[in-house]
Formats: sequence, structure tokens, C-alpha cells
Amino acid sequence: MQINQLVIAHFRNITNAQLEPSRHVNIIYGENGSGKTSVLEAIYSLGFGRSFRTHQVRQVVQDENEALTLFTRVQDAEDGEMQKVGFRRFRNGDTEIRMNGESEKRFSLLAKLMPIQLITPEGVTLVTDGPKERRQYMDWGLFHVEQSYYPQWLTFSRLLKQRNSLLKQRSYHQQGGAYWDQQLATAGEAVTKARAAYLTGLNRQLNKYCQQFLPQYEFEFRLLQGWQEQQTLSEALAAKLELDLRQGFTSVGPTKAEWQIRVDGVDARERLSRGQLKLLVAALRLVQSADYAERLGKRCVILVDDLPAELDADNQQRLCNALLESGSQVFITAIRKEELQHRFENAEVRLFHVEQGTIKND
Repeated sequence: MQINQLVIAHFRNITNAQLEPSRHVNIIYGENGSGKTSVLEAIYSLGFGRSFRTHQVRQVVQDENEALTLFTRVQDAEDGEMQKVGFRRFRNGDTEIRMNGESEKRFSLLAKLMPIQLITPEGVTLVTDGPKERRQYMDWGLFHVEQSYYPQWLTFSRLLKQRNSLLKQRSYHQQGGAYWDQQLATAGEAVTKARAAYLTGLNRQLNKYCQQFLPQYEFEFRLLQGWQEQQTLSEALAAKLELDLRQGFTSVGPTKAEWQIRVDGVDARERLSRGQLKLLVAALRLVQSADYAERLGKRCVILVDDLPAELDADNQQRLCNALLESGSQVFITAIRKEELQHRFENAEVRLFHVEQGTIKND
């Protein structure tokens, strides 16, 4: 999928802007605080229903306005089908979603249509911080490439909510808690099986991309399923029941899962420098994008904020080469166009200059 038109209104410091991007490389440049990252934030919001910088709607609706509007025309690169999608989000949290002129209620439909990958200087938190972001990485991929996963996850979430309610109300034994544990274990094992298969698939491509940036190492995903590996989930729930009854919530299962990147058999956090971690995370995003393309025959849109940051000239060029080889539509920010323009000499490049919230074709 590629963006043919992007309309932004009352978003951050952008009052009104309309872009017609290149289907290949788009460089958005301007001084710090000019609004260039806000363009990436707007595109990301169309694919996720929220900003990557804040969950507070009030922070992204422009001052003295009651709502922001984001709209795009996207085209399937394979069959040429055009879709018109967008939403208006109000300062009070209300949202109006439109797809091809029709009202919609769920952002998941936009997410399916607009697969977005984001690479930022802060993106190293995918590897260095807590497990929540790593679970989201797995679940984003499965949501897009495995049709059965989303219903499986909804079933598991419903059963987990039921069990936690019984635990919190101290009515686990009276309300048939053992029965709900059986149902929860079955649903949780299905979610975990899908996650394990997904990471196994990514492992086949992981070193291909990492070799471009960090050829001296061997990399591998390792799933940490959320309970002891030698146990079934049913056994783990039984073993932790007394603890769960005291705490009032479930302490094991897929909601505690994550993955680890092993570098020559060692946790990446213990082996790599911050600059190397940034390259690793860029590779992880490209691996996921390549897996999406291989399975569905379509491309993600890739957003790269401040590409030159923390990378030397050689690694900047390696990342630019990998972005081109991905075949995806790419949006990249930088302070000066000269930092990046020469790195895409043989590609179709469109330049957008951002100054005090105003966006102009260069």
C-alpha cells in the first residue's frame, strides 16, 4: 500500500497541509521544532489510531481548535485499487472514522489498510525497555499476517478478564474457577503457539538484514512465553493459583510474554552499544516489513525520524540502501536535505520543506 495524498489539519503546529508524496522516497526537512516529525506522527496515527509520541489527544489537537483531521488516499501497488480513509478526533476524545465515504467504528480497519513501520532514535526501547513494547511488536505482525490470531487474542482476553474478576472478587472457587482455567489455558496456548511460529518465521530473515549493519554477529529471536517452559499453561495456572488468589489477578500466561534478541548467544542488551542497538532495531523493523511483504504480497509504509542521528556516514548509507531495497514507500526526516538527498541518487525522491508548521514542495 502506498500513500498518494495526505491531508493534515489542526494537528500539532500544522494548521492545514496537503502532500502528494513520491511512491518511493520522501525527505521531510526543516529546523528542530518546525513540524517535520509531526508529519510522520500524522501518518503513524492513520495506521495506529494514535500518536507515537503521546496518548493524550489534547496534546496533538492544535490550540484553540476542537478537533484534528487526518485524511489520506492510499493505493494498492498490486491491483491499483484506491481507498479514501481518514478520521477526525475531538479534544474531548470523540472520534469520527471514515472509509470511502462510509462511517466506521473501529480503528482496526484502518490499521489493516495502513501497515506502518516506524524507526526513530528512541526506538532502541524496543530492545532495552520493558516487555510491553516487545509483545506489541509480535502482536502487530500477527494481526497483519495471520487472520486467525486476532479472534484468538480476543477470546483469550475475554477469558482472562473473567478469571481476574473471579480472583478480585474472591469468588474463584464458588464460581467454577477451575473450568475457566481450562478454557483460559486452551486459548492462551493457541496465542503462544501463533507467537512462536511467527518469531520462527522472522528468524529466517533476521540475519539477512542484520548482516547489512552488524555482520560480525549472529542474531536470533527467543520467545519467553510468560510461564516456565517445562510446564503447560494449565499446570502454570494451577501452580500459581494461591499467589493469584492473594494478589487478585493472574500472574502467568501470554500477557507476561516477551521475546529476547540473542547476539552470539548473549542478550543483545549486554553485548551491543547504543549505536549498534539503533541499527539492530532498524533491522527488526525491516525484517517485519519484509515478512509482511512475503506473506501478503504488499508493502508497509516506513517512517524514519531523524535518520542521521547517532549514525556515522557509512551506516547512514547502509540504512538508506536497505530502505531502497525494501521496495516500500519511505518518509524520512532530517534537518537539512543535503544530509540525505545524495544517498538516494538513483531513486525517485520528493522533498518537502517544513517551516513553522507550513509544508512546501521543494
